[in-house]
Amino acid sequence: MKEKLSFYRPAAAAFLVIMAMALTSSTMSFFLEPVCESLQISRGSFSLIFSLMSVAGALSNPFVGQYAGKKGVRGILFLTGLWAGSCMILLSFVTKLWMLYAVAFCLGLFGSSCVCLCGNVMVQQAYFGPQASGILGAVMAGSGVGGMFFSLIIPRVIAGFGWQMGMRAMGISWLALVWLGMLLLGKQETPQFSQANGAVGLGMTRAEALKSPKLYLQMAVIVVISACCGLQQQLPSLLGAKGFTAGQVSIMISAMTIFLALGKFGQGLLYGKIGVEKGGILTMTAFAAGSLAMLTKALVWPGLILLAVGLGVYTTLLPMVVRRVFGSREYASIWALITTVGCAGTFVGYPMWGTIYDLTGTYTLGLIGAAVLLAGAMWAHMRTLKDVT
Repeated sequence: MKEKLSFYRPAAAAFLVIMAMALTSSTMSFFLEPVCESLQISRGSFSLIFSLMSVAGALSNPFVGQYAGKKGVRGILFLTGLWAGSCMILLSFVTKLWMLYAVAFCLGLFGSSCVCLCGNVMVQQAYFGPQASGILGAVMAGSGVGGMFFSLIIPRVIAGFGWQMGMRAMGISWLALVWLGMLLLGKQETPQFSQANGAVGLGMTRAEALKSPKLYLQMAVIVVISACCGLQQQLPSLLGAKGFTAGQVSIMISAMTIFLALGKFGQGLLYGKIGVEKGGILTMTAFAAGSLAMLTKALVWPGLILLAVGLGVYTTLLPMVVRRVFGSREYASIWALITTVGCAGTFVGYPMWGTIYDLTGTYTLGLIGAAVLLAGAMWAHMRTLKDVT
């Protein structure tokens, strides 16, 4: 029994850490309208905070990845718990647009990109073989579980006490989740099962990966996927524009987070069964189909389910592709490098969808454009895995 508990302890710790990601993804979208009204800014201006967080993450990610690969993630978890939690609390005190941007940039330095990287490294260091896909999918479902919980709580806090109190509640929640994950991890942050699985030392070094064309194809994929994930921030406004009430929107977003959690877990099992090449095509196709389905009010519910599946691609499919192509030898460093470039997609994509709405008064052009971009990502995905044994 003790051995079994010890085996799943890194996964449970990673699950708690990944739950915190919901606070800077799905839950943050509930602040769009109240913050825009309070600060008298446009939706595009608010959406720019996600670009700033992405740029900040791009600056710190290479160093975080190299540190995690050499020293483990405990120090990083301590830092991001305190740093990002404090930044969210500071966001509740902003009164000017420049203050919003400054604190958002600081939040991005050791925020969502850090916990995503740590969660991946914790799983990839501890589990190998077919089990890794299933466990990674289950762990990454934590963001969906967190989104479901906080999507029910945070809107009620905002409605009852104001958006400032909602932001403070998010900061406290972030610190609690990340530090609980750190404490649960204990000293089990270095590869436990790698020796038994013969996985240590297999794969490319960072320098070798930089010479491989497949690295740049994978970078192209992650840029597109991260840009399209920006649609999630616009969903409350998109649903409101289609005539759904605030209460209905809250329920729909909460339901979507359930689908997101189930989808990530299902993706992990799917990739373990049919592989990441075929599985990736299926999930990216679902992402594109979900984007197009959101064009019609009658197809909103199927669209939300398909989008939930697609949104899991970034945290579930892409890490497994990187592990498959480049191995585990310097996984943390290579994954950090790829996600750093992927931040370009977030920088452009997150404000782009809001700006398209501001300019056209509709999300139609953005939804169609996302489907086209995803078709290109599928081609690059197939090229990345070509001839990989």
